[in-house]
Amino acid sequence: MPRLPQSTRDAASGPYGPLVAVLGERPEIARTLVRHAGALAESGSVSRRVKELCALMVSWLNACDYCTSCHEDLAERLGIDRATLDDLGNYARSPHFDAAERAALAAAVSLTREPRALPDILWSDLQAHFDAGECVEIVATIGFYNYVNRLGNALQIGAMLG
Repeated sequence: MPRLPQSTRDAASGPYGPLVAVLGERPEIARTLVRHAGALAESGSVSRRVKELCALMVSWLNACDYCTSCHEDLAERLGIDRATLDDLGNYARSPHFDAAERAALAAAVSLTREPRALPDILWSDLQAHFDAGECVEIVATIGFYNYVNRLGNALQIGAMLG
């Protein structure tokens, strides 16, 4: 069971539906979460593939089973093959990822495990592959999904589906 009941206010479908249903007692928080997710996914110039790989890595590291499952499904819908997804934990050596993806994934791992700062070497690597705006997109994506994972885990969102 989730820790809070599902609200009937502002019911939502899609991957954020269960979280929005629980956050429904504070509808503005739920609405802004969905808007922020949409802005991250639909705006900017970083590929959806890179952003989705980062979201999946963050969810996996945070042991958010519901989010991991959702992001695996979204990644597959974007055309990311199963072999690539299965090799996510080996991204640094895997031929399934290019140098830019490795830089973004290294940032995702680093900021998820140690949220106080991104080491200079990882920041430099990110800047070698992405412009300033794209670095913002990547770091915002990583931060957002750490937030969503922590909400989902704390409120036991995955239990709604089990």
